[in-house]
Amino acid sequence: MDDKERQTLRQHIVWLGSQLEQERRQNQQTVVFIKRLLDPEDLGHAVSNETRQIAYQLLIGNHHIERASWQSNN
Repeated sequence: MDDKERQTLRQHIVWLGSQLEQERRQNQQTVVFIKRLLDPEDLGHAVSNETRQIAYQLLIGNHHIERASWQSNN
């Protein structure tokens, strides 16, 4: 592998790392919003029970997916 190939690989790794970080931040923002929907002291008072149930299912589903990915990596 020559220097040009190494440089290209480094650029790809840096780009993938930045994309991963961006996805992580977006996921965190989504989780925060869903938790606000579930909290009756915050946005939860303004949404229906059906909306809160959907938000709860999304939050739990996200948690299970995250747990499964951690377990498969270890």
